[in-house]
Amino acid sequence: MSVNIRIELDVSGLSSREQAEETRRAVQQVINDEGIQHEVAVSTRERDEKFVVLGRTGAFPVVVSGVSRWQPEFRARVEAAVGRVSSTAKVWLFCADVDLERALEAGTL
Repeated sequence: MSVNIRIELDVSGLSSREQAEETRRAVQQVINDEGIQHEVAVSTRERDEKFVVLGRTGAFPVVVSGVSRWQPEFRARVEAAVGRVSSTAKVWLFCADVDLERALEAGTL
């Protein structure tokens, strides 16, 4: 069964703009390998003199089959890619079922 997923991805604990950019490229490669580059935008930001990498779905969710298997595998690939750049970086990943969220908001569930 396919599920429409909203993805939020934050990588924190980066020491410099250069490390953030290298991390962004590593995360982008995972996104590209997954074939979801048209749905998930990856960027770098500076917050309070700290550098982060953000990944977010846009107007359209990611359609995933076997999400219970896909999500931990995706997380592992992102964490491995980030770990190759920085051993101190922290990955936060949140995947939400868009249809479930909409049903809850509409009160139909």
